[in-house]
Amino acid sequence: DGMRFRIYKIGSLQVRTTQEHGGEEVVGMVFSTCATQAGSHRQQDTSIKDHERIVKATEYVEHATSGARFQSYVVLETEEGNSIVFEKGAVGMTPWAENPSSLDDRNSLAKVVRCRECRNSGVTVGMIKSTHVKEVIKGSSSTHYAQAVYCHAVGEAERFGSRSGFYRCPASRMPAACFAR
Repeated sequence: DGMRFRIYKIGSLQVRTTQEHGGEEVVGMVFSTCATQAGSHRQQDTSIKDHERIVKATEYVEHATSGARFQSYVVLETEEGNSIVFEKGAVGMTPWAENPSSLDDRNSLAKVVRCRECRNSGVTVGMIKSTHVKEVIKGSSSTHYAQAVYCHAVGEAERFGSRSGFYRCPASRMPAACFAR
């Protein structure tokens, strides 16, 4: 009868649409799953070295699974193509994860707060791990912790004169790279 059925997959989201012949495409259903798609992640075969330079930093906010209403985390990408997730857990534990297999799925469900290419900042993984330890000792909240890691990664922590260096800019000034996945 000319009806088209389509399924689009973006991270852990699945969008199902229909389109009648000559008509507009209509979204019928959106599903969210937590299972990792086969082949959608990189194998964690090597450890990320402290001398690797950070080339991109992205701060996210997501719905918290316990206690707080939301939590923040930062994804740092290195020049070797590795990804590190820095976040502060609800119980004060502050983990980082190297090349987590479910990162694309997690990011698809979170909101980007800000991001920046920081290839020229000269910041390395080792420098960020040092910041991580300092923020744990300070007892920062999840949000302040993520803000501090982000600002150190882009080389602007001292510019704004605060511990976190958080600075809001209009969405119109956000680089297009923030929205590329």
